[in-house]
Amino acid sequence: MRAIWTGAALVVTLTSGLCFAAATEIDQVGQKFSQTALTVGKGDAVHFVNHDDVTHNINVIDEDDNATDKGLQKPGEAIDQMFDKAGKFMIRCSIHPKMKMTIAVK
Repeated sequence: MRAIWTGAALVVTLTSGLCFAAATEIDQVGQKFSQTALTVGKGDAVHFVNHDDVTHNINVIDEDDNATDKGLQKPGEAIDQMFDKAGKFMIRCSIHPKMKMTIAVK
């Protein structure tokens, strides 16, 4: 009986851990991100939605200047970025250099 309860507790613990990941939406309008700074938790995702009438591009740059190009994002499209490690990340649009924000991952 003890083994059954231990196994059940493990399943509940593992399953409930998945529920804590969050997704935050960042809009892009007027060639700007809706926020210039954001703090998220490790394992959280950011959902970038292009509500603009022009194409954008999402680049995620870590503290070591390693860039991840998420590709072109046409009007109405969304791009998701999961943040698996703690640190500070710069978000840039390579098409519109004034579009930038920072994301701190705790």
